[in-house]
Amino acid sequence: MWEDCIQPIPQAWVDASPAGSLGHQLVVHTEAHGFPDLRNVRIAILGVPEDRGSVDQRGARDGSRAIRKELYSLFPGSWDFQIADIGDIVPGRDAIDSMAAMEALCAEMLKCHCIPLVLGGSSDLGLALYRAYSHLEMTVNAAILHSRIALGQDSEPLHDKNVLSHILTAKPYCLYNLAHIGHQAYYVAPEVLDLFERMHFYAHRLGEVRGKVQEIEPFLRDADFLLVNNHVVRMADAPGQSHPSPNGMTAEELCAAMRYAGMSDKLTAVGYFDYNPLLDPTGQNAQLIAQALWYFMEGVQWRKGDYPLRPKSDYTRFTVLLEEPAQELVFFKSPFSGRWWMEVPAHPGQDARHHLMPCSLGDYEAAQRGEIPDRWWKAVHKAH
Repeated sequence: MWEDCIQPIPQAWVDASPAGSLGHQLVVHTEAHGFPDLRNVRIAILGVPEDRGSVDQRGARDGSRAIRKELYSLFPGSWDFQIADIGDIVPGRDAIDSMAAMEALCAEMLKCHCIPLVLGGSSDLGLALYRAYSHLEMTVNAAILHSRIALGQDSEPLHDKNVLSHILTAKPYCLYNLAHIGHQAYYVAPEVLDLFERMHFYAHRLGEVRGKVQEIEPFLRDADFLLVNNHVVRMADAPGQSHPSPNGMTAEELCAAMRYAGMSDKLTAVGYFDYNPLLDPTGQNAQLIAQALWYFMEGVQWRKGDYPLRPKSDYTRFTVLLEEPAQELVFFKSPFSGRWWMEVPAHPGQDARHHLMPCSLGDYEAAQRGEIPDRWWKAVHKAH
């Protein structure tokens, strides 16, 4: 049913990749082989050549082609699951049409327990990925990697500068929690951070990530979907940006974050946006994105089937009693992965998946010192 709105991959792209590389290992949608059965696929790459809904990201529509060239040339790890490249969405009459097709296809992949790996296009496409979850009728958590917080006026038509505002106001409401990671403080108005605080969302500036990317692992583990903006990486490593910055995450930190995202048993979709190949003449940025995607796939291989796929009874329970304020904090440690969770208060009708919140060993150690972790406080306020 998707043949009319999906453009297959040219066979020449596959033939040009080295023998044994991903180009020959992927299940590629070509004219000769047809559209793959998504029920047999763990990860499906989808290109969305669309940038008409952006303010200044023109050229990003051709990003998926450059990324594929580099991705196909990489060699796979020891992965025991099937990965497909289902091709590019045929651009509609306008950006809204393209987003509608992307939303419907991503929803179909999610229903098949297939992880959509969307290659944009401009970052306003993130709204379509979010809307795909409304078909599942479940509340979800999101993580965003971006140097800026795209919280423009939602009264304006959707574009890359206000996509987050449209996500927060889109109906039906299904966003429970949001972690925004890597923003640079001088690019963000104080009132935006105040709004995040009032909504009990997380906003982690670049300085909290650089050199300690492992600290964001619990937020990536708690997300149902991840939106990555190319601007989160510094210009030296990612030149294909319309607004490059000398500061940002390094190439190594991006790849580490993508591996953490892949390892999350909860995360079921990823979108990478705002890469402009017209500003990347050497292909360096495309190589970085391809390598980051490779690390995501490697992370998926190392999934342990942790919570919410296993009951709490499978984990080691730790209880910390605080004197001031009088409070009992309950932590759980997975014997399968060594990762930590903490129990948080729940309100009536809340999705049971949000009763345990991913945390770090540092949160448990802070509780032992008599300190209540910030994540726990935010969860308490959100529950009330």
